[in-house]
Amino acid sequence: MSIVILAEKPSQAKEYANAFSASNKQNGYYQVKDPLFTEETYITYGFGHLVELVPPSYYDSKWKKWSLQSLPIFPDTYTYQVPPDKKKQFTIVAKLLKQANTIIIATDCDREGENIAWSIIEHADAFSATKNFKRLWINSLEKEAIIDGFNNLQDGLTYRSLYKEAQTRQISDWLIGMNGSPLYTLCLQQKGISGTFSLGRVQTPTLHMIYKRQYEIEHFVKTPYLEIGATIKTDKEDTFKASLSPFKRFSTMVDLTSYLTEKKTSIGIQDGHISNIETTYKKMSSPRLFSLSSLQARINQLYKISPAETLKAAQSLYEAKLLTYPRTDSPYITTNEFNYLKNNLDNYQQFLKSSIEPTQLTPRKRYVSNKDVQEHHAIIPTKQVISLDRFNKLAPLQQHIYLLILKTTFAMFLPDYGFEETIIETKVQSLLFKTKGHVPKVMGWKTLFNTNETTNTKELMLPLVTIGQKVSVELSAIEKETQPPKAYTEGTLITMMKTAGKSVDNEEAQQLLKEIEGIGTEATRANIIETLKKKEYISIKKNKVTVTEKGKILCQAVETEPLLTSAEMTAKWETYLKKIGKNQGGTQDAFIANIQKFIQHLLVSVPTNMENLTFTPSQKIKDCRADYQYNSFPKTKPSNKMARATDKKSSTSLGHCPRCQHEVILKKDFYGCLNYPDCRYTLPSHYRNKKLTKANVRALLKKKETVITGIKTKDKVTYNARVSQNNNGVIEFIAFEAKK
Repeated sequence: MSIVILAEKPSQAKEYANAFSASNKQNGYYQVKDPLFTEETYITYGFGHLVELVPPSYYDSKWKKWSLQSLPIFPDTYTYQVPPDKKKQFTIVAKLLKQANTIIIATDCDREGENIAWSIIEHADAFSATKNFKRLWINSLEKEAIIDGFNNLQDGLTYRSLYKEAQTRQISDWLIGMNGSPLYTLCLQQKGISGTFSLGRVQTPTLHMIYKRQYEIEHFVKTPYLEIGATIKTDKEDTFKASLSPFKRFSTMVDLTSYLTEKKTSIGIQDGHISNIETTYKKMSSPRLFSLSSLQARINQLYKISPAETLKAAQSLYEAKLLTYPRTDSPYITTNEFNYLKNNLDNYQQFLKSSIEPTQLTPRKRYVSNKDVQEHHAIIPTKQVISLDRFNKLAPLQQHIYLLILKTTFAMFLPDYGFEETIIETKVQSLLFKTKGHVPKVMGWKTLFNTNETTNTKELMLPLVTIGQKVSVELSAIEKETQPPKAYTEGTLITMMKTAGKSVDNEEAQQLLKEIEGIGTEATRANIIETLKKKEYISIKKNKVTVTEKGKILCQAVETEPLLTSAEMTAKWETYLKKIGKNQGGTQDAFIANIQKFIQHLLVSVPTNMENLTFTPSQKIKDCRADYQYNSFPKTKPSNKMARATDKKSSTSLGHCPRCQHEVILKKDFYGCLNYPDCRYTLPSHYRNKKLTKANVRALLKKKETVITGIKTKDKVTYNARVSQNNNGVIEFIAFEAKK
C-alpha cells in the first residue's frame, strides 16, 4: 500500500519533491521520503489535463460531418479519452493511483485543479470508497508553505463539488460549441457567408458586448453645448479659474445669454467678491491589494500588456516562489498573511530602498478580512524577498508585476497620503463660482510610486485670498461637445466581464458589485479574449479592442437570441454553477438539462431568424477576412423585400456618393446612395428638426462646410449653425453662425 501525491504538472511536482527530506526522480514520478509519511510515497503529475471529452463522432457516425439534420448532439453519457501524446504519462499515473490506499490531490487549488485531478482519478478507475482522499490547499510554493500544507491536509472529498462545478461548465460549453457552431455556420453558408463560426457560452456574450460598445461609438452623434467659465483676477494680478455652481449646460448661445441676463450679469469683465473659503485636511489610503483581474487591468493600463501575458508572468513568479497564488478573485488577505508580511517589512523596505517608516501596523478592513477570503487571498509577495541580482535576471514584464505588487503590499503599512483641499467660492451678482485646490502635506505611501503608477489627485495651487475680498471676474462661453463612450481596452474588458457588463470606472464601485459573479471565471477570462483573437473576431490596435468583419457578421446573426448575447444571463449561469461548487442546491443534471432546452430552442428559432437577415456582398468574403470598416454596421435590419430593392426610381440627383461615386437621391426620409444595398451610405434629411436645403446637401456631399439656418430651440429661439459631414455620414456641428 502506498501514498500518491497527484500534482498538476512536472514543475509543481518538482517543488513538492524538493521540499521533502529525500527524493528520487523516476520515469513520470518521484519517490520521496520524509518524516511526514510512514508509507511508501510517490509524487506523480499530469500535463495539465490528461483526459478530455471525446468528439461527437465517437458517439454516432452521423455526427462526424456537420449537418442541420443531425442536430442536436446530445450524448446519453459523456465520455472522456486520453490524447495520444499523453497516454504514456497517463499509464504511469493510473498505475500508481490504483495501487495507492491514500491519494493526496495536490493540483492547483481551484475549480480547474479539482477537475484535472478528479477526471484523471475517475478515468484511471482509481476512485474507491476504501481509499483515503486528502487535499493539499496552499497559496505559495515556498518550502515552508508546502510542509505546512502537508501537515494540515484537508478532506479530499470536501472539494469534490468543485470538480462537479468545473465538469458541468466543461460539458455545457461543449454542448453549446458542438451544436451552436455548426448551426450558425451552416445557416450563414446558406446566406452566402463562407468560413466557419464558433460559439461559446462565455465567448459569444463577450464578443457581443464589444460589438455593442463599438456600435455606440460609431453611431454616436456629438451634440454641441456651452458652459459658463470664469477667470478671476485679484488686485495683486493673481489669476485662477472657477466653475459655475451648481453646474449648468446650455444648448445655444441664446439660452446662455438669456440666463446671464436673468442673473444680471453678462459675458465679459465685471466685479465680484470672495464669498467663502473652506480648507479641509483629508487623507487617502493606499490602493487595495490585487486580485488577478485588477492586476490584469492595471498592467494593461500601465504597459498595454494583454491579460493573458500578465497571467503567464504572474504564474511564473508564483512558480518561482516570489508571489502567492495568482488565480484569485479576492482583494483581501487574512490576519495570518498580514502577520508574516509585517514580520518581513524590513526586508521589503530594504529592497524597495524606501526611507519612509511603516506606521499602519494593525490590520485594517480595507485590506484584511478573514470572512472575505474563501479559496484564495489577494496576490502578495511571499516571505522570500528577491535579491537585486535575481530581480535583474527577470523578464521586464515579471519585473513590472513583482514591483507593482510589492509596492502595493508594502504601501498598506505606510502612512496615508495627506493633503489640504481648499475651496474658494466667488460671487458675481447672484452667480456662484467654485475653485478647488489640492496641496500635498504628507506624501506617505505615494512616495513609493511613480506618477504613472497611481491615480494622482489634481494639484492646483491657489493664491492667498480673504473672504469679502473684491476681485475682477471675466465670464466667457466655453464651447464643448458630448463625447462617445470609450472603446474597450483588454484591461477594461476584463473588468467589464467581471462585473457582467456593468460599467464601473473606479475600484470602490467594483467592490460594491462584488456579489455579481460576472461572466467567466478569474482564471478563464484572459483565455476567452485570446480565443476571440485567434478566431479573428476581434483585433487589438494601440490597445483598443475592435470587432472584425467576421465578428460583426456573427454578432448580427446571434443578436436575436438574448441568452447567447446577454452578459447578465451568462452571469446568472455562472452563479448557478457556483452553487454546484458550494453544495448550495445546484445540480449538474439540472444545469445540463437547461442547456439542452436552450439548444433545442436555438434549432427552431435560428433558421427562421436568419431568413430575415441580409448581408452585403462585401461581407460575403472568403473566410470572412475583410479589412475592418468602421461604417459597416447596418443601421437597420432590412426585410428581404427591402434588401432586394435597388431604389432606382427616377429622382433628382443631388451629387455623388463620397464612398462609391454613384448618385445620391432623396429617399423616403433620408438621402441615400443609388447603389443601395451594395453601398449603405446615407445622409439625414434633417438636422436638429430643420430640413436640409438642396444647397446644404450638395455642399455636404462634397465634404464642404455649409450653414443651416433657422434652427429652433425648445424655447422657439432661432439660430444658424455651421456644419460639416464626417467620414461616417454624420452631420457634425462646427460653430454658431451669426445671422445676417
